[in-house]
Amino acid sequence: MSNIVPAEEFFCNRDTSCCFTGHRDRDLPFGGDVHKQGMKNLLSMLVLMIREAYSEGCRTFISGMSKGIDLRCAEIVHSLSAQPEYKDMKLVCVLPYAGQRTEMKTPLDSYTYSLILNSCSAVVITSPKYENGCYKKRNSFMVEHSSRLIGVIKEKAKGSGTLQTINMAKRAGLTMNIICLDDNPVFYIDSDSDSRPI
Repeated sequence: MSNIVPAEEFFCNRDTSCCFTGHRDRDLPFGGDVHKQGMKNLLSMLVLMIREAYSEGCRTFISGMSKGIDLRCAEIVHSLSAQPEYKDMKLVCVLPYAGQRTEMKTPLDSYTYSLILNSCSAVVITSPKYENGCYKKRNSFMVEHSSRLIGVIKEKAKGSGTLQTINMAKRAGLTMNIICLDDNPVFYIDSDSDSRPI
């Protein structure tokens, strides 16, 4: 990767930057299965929120690249930035440690992860190897470089990295766009049969 930037040298305009937080696949509807209608609904809402952030001036989008919401949001930004109307949209990948790739358990996730890392604007690695606190350090870095947060959370989040990041963002005064899974039964629809006309 030629786009690695040392954390201490990384710079972006915080006022026009947005970061993401959210659960891993295991805590998402249907285990994150994107073929289920509920997950399609969730991803559609994330697309709308990212487009809204862009329309309100955000140009740099920061993903922590963990499997789940981080990776899905990075995919969305990667896809949007290929469209002419979003050509100035940038994706920055902030990794908690150098070997994060080993967390990708399926060939598709591994491929997606590599594709995004090789095509994003910058890769920042906040810790050289896995160690206690490396995720918190990454989360703090993302919040410190953003003015907006898009997040996905559910009630069980007590003690989770997602809740930790949301609380960091609240204390830092970021604009918050949070999707609460528990309040949205539309994310738990198994098929699109409910939306078909009778």
